[in-house]
Amino acid sequence: MAKALIDTPIGALTVIANDVGVCRVWFGDLDANVSGTEAADAHLAVALTQLREYFDGERTSFDMTIDRSGRAGFRGKVLDALETVSFGQTITYGDLAARVGRPKAARAVGSAMATNPIAIIVPCHRVLPSGGGIGQFGGGVPAKEWLVRREGSLD
Repeated sequence: MAKALIDTPIGALTVIANDVGVCRVWFGDLDANVSGTEAADAHLAVALTQLREYFDGERTSFDMTIDRSGRAGFRGKVLDALETVSFGQTITYGDLAARVGRPKAARAVGSAMATNPIAIIVPCHRVLPSGGGIGQFGGGVPAKEWLVRREGSLD
């Protein structure tokens, strides 16, 4: 595994990659023991470049290998569906629940998203409450507002 801490307009992010791909993007300095391999270092380098481009306004989508091996069941379906929400789009928790075949499970979708290990790249910030407002976010509400505004989905 390989790890880096990068500064962004929404605060520091820890990015971790393994031999399979990017496995973690988290807010703040995540304490993790890593011993880099050539493959992990390569995945990390791609992720860092693309995240910097995203935050600099030069990138609207990510093209990197993600380690999805920890995804299973309902949570896995939610995280997979999140990856289909494009830059500049927002959906509601209910819409996302419908996409995974459980239209009455909006709260469960929120719980599944709270465990998203790859923030920003797997875009849970693009999911908003149906009643208005911005909703919750692991990086904090100001970070979510910044991200949604950056993508042109918030006035």
